[in-house]
Amino acid sequence: MGKRIFLYHANGFALGGRITQPVEQEINSHAATALSIVGGLASAKAESYRLKDLISYRSAHTYISGIQNSDTLHSTVVNTVIEDLNILDVITADSVVGRLSSTHEDGKPAKIIPLGSTFQNLKIAGKPVEVDLFDSLFAHHSTHSSLVDHFLGKCPKNAACATSQPPSALRYEWGHPVAAMPGALQERLLAPPIPGWQQSGANLYCNLVRTVREPSPSGTVNAPPVPYSHAIKIPDVGRLYLGELTSSEDTKRLTMIRLELGSPVVGSLAVAGLETNGKWFP
Repeated sequence: MGKRIFLYHANGFALGGRITQPVEQEINSHAATALSIVGGLASAKAESYRLKDLISYRSAHTYISGIQNSDTLHSTVVNTVIEDLNILDVITADSVVGRLSSTHEDGKPAKIIPLGSTFQNLKIAGKPVEVDLFDSLFAHHSTHSSLVDHFLGKCPKNAACATSQPPSALRYEWGHPVAAMPGALQERLLAPPIPGWQQSGANLYCNLVRTVREPSPSGTVNAPPVPYSHAIKIPDVGRLYLGELTSSEDTKRLTMIRLELGSPVVGSLAVAGLETNGKWFP
């Protein structure tokens, strides 16, 4: 039998979804591309998009690279960027970057990390917010089994895990005081495991976001506002989800923004979605 070969698999898109009210509009995936099974390069770009006065961006692009480092090691990078994003004049950002990098060594678990994913100058209802991500935690738990062990409480008491606890109080509804978060969302926080934590079959559902904070007014002596979690209910807009990550044995899938619009505009949107995995054969 000949030597084993590596089969690449990676894809990404900048924007996609559907608006159902007040107009019906399918939003085909923008700046979408996929890597060939033998690796190499793939890229796609889109410029100056506007859907009436509902959604717009200045530019978007996706870049994927898959290379062979040696006979037993392959690497893949997926990078998706959308610039000057504007959704309903309520959610805006100078840029949203989603990035997944992976290494696949023959005979060892895949290592996939989201380092480099970020929100630049994200604003909600005109207010800038600071999105704090669990960068060190996901860099430390680069394999699926290691990440699951963290959720099961088997993680050693190292610095990465010690800083992974979300605050004890988090806000859910924009502009409102602390209120109980829906249980299904609470279970997705990177916190010590609780009954019903989000593992479905071989998939683990979690998120990159530790907190979403409104900066404290300069010169004030009051305590900073209680932060939001990755999920925020925005009145008369819908539900905003940031940094959602799905992990399985050799795959990670990341969506930087998912928005379920409620009223008066109805629909679903995803921004900066990407996935990478790969398999050795035979």
